[in-house]
Amino acid sequence: MLQRILHKIHTMSFQMSDTDTLIAKPKVKNTVKPKIEEERQVIVHCSISCEIAIGIRIWKSTFLICEDGEKIPLVHWEGISLAPQWTHIYQNGTYTFMLVFKGLPKRCKIFTLKEEISQSGGFVVPDIHRNKTDVYRVNVV
Repeated sequence: MLQRILHKIHTMSFQMSDTDTLIAKPKVKNTVKPKIEEERQVIVHCSISCEIAIGIRIWKSTFLICEDGEKIPLVHWEGISLAPQWTHIYQNGTYTFMLVFKGLPKRCKIFTLKEEISQSGGFVVPDIHRNKTDVYRVNVV
């Protein structure tokens, strides 16, 4: 019995009130651990060989596709217009743009960059090997 009382006293903090009364307050442990999720994203720098007076665009139906078929959606793009708009190229050479996707699942080791559209001209870059940074450079044909 004495051991239980001593344990109870050990788990409490004490303070004096204004009337010199000893007030016992139980010590509260923070047992709730916050769940922190790290936001992940994949950045793909794309290069395309261009001729003067062509137009390029990206479709929202562009995905990273894991080897198990899971599709990772496009969330941001820079240097290229989203269909139905066009980015017009006014010089010969290589044009670059950037695509940003949601993060790949940890189990994904190889993936495909694919523009899924209902007309000709969609591109596919297969067998991209995952790296630690999730930043990639690809040539789009």
